[in-house]
Amino acid sequence: MLSTPAKIVLGIMALCLIVAAASSFWGASNSSCNVAYIPIHGEMVTYIPASDSASSSNPQDFTASQDVTNSIRSAAADSSIKAIVLEIDSPGGDPVAGEEIEDALKLTDKPSVALIRSEGASAAYMAASGANTIFASEFSDVGSIGITESYSDQAQQDAASGITYNQLSIGKYKDMFSPDKPLTADERALALSQLQIMYQDFVDIVAQNRGLSTSSVLTLSDGAVMTGEQAIKAGLVDQLGTVDDVRSFLTKKIGSDAVICGIDTN
Repeated sequence: MLSTPAKIVLGIMALCLIVAAASSFWGASNSSCNVAYIPIHGEMVTYIPASDSASSSNPQDFTASQDVTNSIRSAAADSSIKAIVLEIDSPGGDPVAGEEIEDALKLTDKPSVALIRSEGASAAYMAASGANTIFASEFSDVGSIGITESYSDQAQQDAASGITYNQLSIGKYKDMFSPDKPLTADERALALSQLQIMYQDFVDIVAQNRGLSTSSVLTLSDGAVMTGEQAIKAGLVDQLGTVDDVRSFLTKKIGSDAVICGIDTN
């Protein structure tokens, strides 16, 4: 994924830009349900500006981690909720968003399941790794463990058009991601060193959450996705299945019929 300048983004960018999530994904009208359903669809961000949320023609284009984590905490505090399902169809996005969600999941004492549908990649996979159990379709795209901050610069195009770049910055690296100038060798080295730190952190999070060795995760961390079936063999996914399989799994887990809010109570 090509990230915007000065914003590090994990994984491959989706054509659609972002997912609106309500502060809670179940309500009082769904009092018969006992499993919280929390979707992550589209590009992941930490928050959605009010202006974007109000003006978006397609509010299902991105998901804010602050909404997801609020929903996780609400589910954890709700005595009628016995388990949490994180339903994922996302190529990733902001690594901070992924970290916030996986951390919120780990802090709950209720059974949690991440269900990866067509895609659970990069930051979205980081979020999924915080769940106790991960389900995926055998045809899912899973993983994409890696970091990118690639972007395009238009310095040569500007020069051909007679446009000059006038640097008025205090601080050697202050304008290092300006699209109107190429990176210097020092800027490139700094960016890569920061990416390496974030990459190692990503690997460590997955290794810890999945009970894998760091070395085994490193061998998988080339930025590529794998199918759900491959992810099972690699230890990134626990079971293949759909929402019906998740429902059956949780019914056994919680000792009563699992009724998923927003799916079984519509």
